Amino acid sequence: MELSELIEVTRVRDAFMRKGPRPAQIGDICIFGHHLIFAPTAVSKEEPDNSQEFWLLHKAVDRVLSLKCKNFLMIIFEIGDLEICRATARTIEALSNINGFLHDYAFFYNSPFTILDNGWSAFDPEQEFARLMLSTDAFRISSVNENFTVCSSYPEKVIVPKGIGDDYLKISATFREASRFPVLSYFHKETKSPIVRCSQPLIGPTNRRCREDETILNSLITINRGYIIDTRSKSAASAAKAKGGGAEPQGNYRQWRYIQCPIPRQREIHDALTRMVDVCSERKVSSDRWVNRVGQAGWLSAVAASLEAGANVAQCIYSEGLKEVPVVIHGGEGIDSTLIASSLAQILLDSDARTIRGFESVIEREWICAGHPFSLRNNHCAYAEGTVTGPFEAPVFLVFLDAVYQMIAQYPMSFEFDENFLIFLFEHAYASEFGSFLGNSEKEKQENGIRKKTVSLWSHVHHPENMKQFVNVCYDPTSGVIWPSIAPQCIKIWDRLFFRWQRPDNSWSKPETETIQSLTDHWKLREKELTAKASSLRRSVIELSRELRVASPL
Repeated sequence: MELSELIEVTRVRDAFMRKGPRPAQIGDICIFGHHLIFAPTAVSKEEPDNSQEFWLLHKAVDRVLSLKCKNFLMIIFEIGDLEICRATARTIEALSNINGFLHDYAFFYNSPFTILDNGWSAFDPEQEFARLMLSTDAFRISSVNENFTVCSSYPEKVIVPKGIGDDYLKISATFREASRFPVLSYFHKETKSPIVRCSQPLIGPTNRRCREDETILNSLITINRGYIIDTRSKSAASAAKAKGGGAEPQGNYRQWRYIQCPIPRQREIHDALTRMVDVCSERKVSSDRWVNRVGQAGWLSAVAASLEAGANVAQCIYSEGLKEVPVVIHGGEGIDSTLIASSLAQILLDSDARTIRGFESVIEREWICAGHPFSLRNNHCAYAEGTVTGPFEAPVFLVFLDAVYQMIAQYPMSFEFDENFLIFLFEHAYASEFGSFLGNSEKEKQENGIRKKTVSLWSHVHHPENMKQFVNVCYDPTSGVIWPSIAPQCIKIWDRLFFRWQRPDNSWSKPETETIQSLTDHWKLREKELTAKASSLRRSVIELSRELRVASPL
């Protein structure tokens, strides 16, 4: 199929953009295979920035009615000719809802910048394992999933307990949903405690048992009993057992404590985001009613529950006075809430995960390679509803990003990156010219040649000119664990995410609060430069004093 076959109208002249990312203005709408371009024709001499073209990926459109986008931007065009208006709507509808991702812009994108650091090779499992070996020899790297024969959502190489053979892993895979057997997620160097993730055991109503799976988990036990963290509610776990799933029976896993840290399910998260965006778009409502609707939306509750689950995992790992406490995390299939809990725990525990590259590594390892189905989950966002959305769509990754934002809000100097980086990741997870978030697993990436045919998002981020826009100038590395509060009064609405398109348009100029923040960042950066210069001058004075003493001994 050629994309040109879906285009009924290529250009609409003198369209009026009544609402959008810029002040109301007249211009031409040009429609190409991957982009909609709005080119203003009425240019104000006082506001020259408004003459710039506005480019929008069709993939970023969530719903054609009023052009509601996946990043919560809403654009309203007024077109004089009704037939042309309908043809334009049909064209955008068709181009924004193409099945699959093989026609996505990422496959046609030519990078305008020189790739200095290939993002596809920046995070290699062999290198991760080599770093792990510096801290422990209790694990090995296994190729049991070569050619994705055991588990289609796992990468080909996984890290597993050293004393466990591949035959045990294969048997365990038959006992875990979607064949997601236990694999290492993270190892805490200080406490020598591992985090392992998998999917739910297929216990079923008959209380099925798998001794090989028990052996794998028990091999993690050394000194202390471990913890099994279930990210489902008690009722959800019981319902899963009736359908063939379930949880580890205490009688068979006697060396493990079972803890439930429920995170809302996919449909709950999707509906919560829809309500939240709707509330944040509402202007004609009283303060009391608005606050009440925010609470009823359920989005902040989902973020708080995610943070609580991650904190519980971190607390098990960092138990005071205890070492070598293994933690196993699973929910249902292990590709959504499980990844939220494991990745948030790592950010809480490890200061390296709070750097730009460390955070990228968490996303690459715990989300992309771990099999989170980005193409399924992010096919639509908050505005799509009814028959448009499918049963697999949910903003799970956005819940994770919002939880990280809450950490940044409470520990603003502990992260090398700021919220701009999180918003950047959110937008590219839904529509991007890069291939990092394409596909639902490493298997799909390999089958469709994504790593060979597209540019990695990390290649873009690592370019010096791009990196500087994400750096937190107030960054002051905090070694050790951080413990954000999950009290209701501490969980705040992500202002820059939910309200950035609600502010009055003013020639793309930043609101006063953002201008103040920009000035603050500028002077903080200037302070660091002067501090570095002062340190350099101080060293020079010391060296000159030494030379003077040597040249003129008393």
